[in-house]
Amino acid sequence: MRLYIDIVDGDAFTRDEDGLDFASLDEACAAAVALLPALARDAVQGSRRRAAMLHERERCIAAEIRDGAGTVLFRTRLRLDMEWPGSGRA
Repeated sequence: MRLYIDIVDGDAFTRDEDGLDFASLDEACAAAVALLPALARDAVQGSRRRAAMLHERERCIAAEIRDGAGTVLFRTRLRLDMEWPGSGRA
C-alpha cells in the first residue's frame, strides 16, 4: 500500500509528495516512529540551531502517515521541553 509520511517541525511542514510502498499500516507507523530520532538530531545540528532552540520553551517534531486521499491515519510526536528552574528565565 502506498502511504505518505509528512513531517511537522514546529511551524514547518514538509509534505511527502512521492510516498512509499508498505506491506501494512503497522510497517508504515514503525517507519515513522523510527524516523523521529534522526529528525531530532537534524533539528539541533549546528550552534545556531541549538542557540535558537534555547529561546523556545518547547519543540515538537511529528511524523504523520496519510493515505492517498489525504486522511491522516497515524501521528507520532517527539517533544523537547526546555526550562530553567529557579533562574527567573522564562
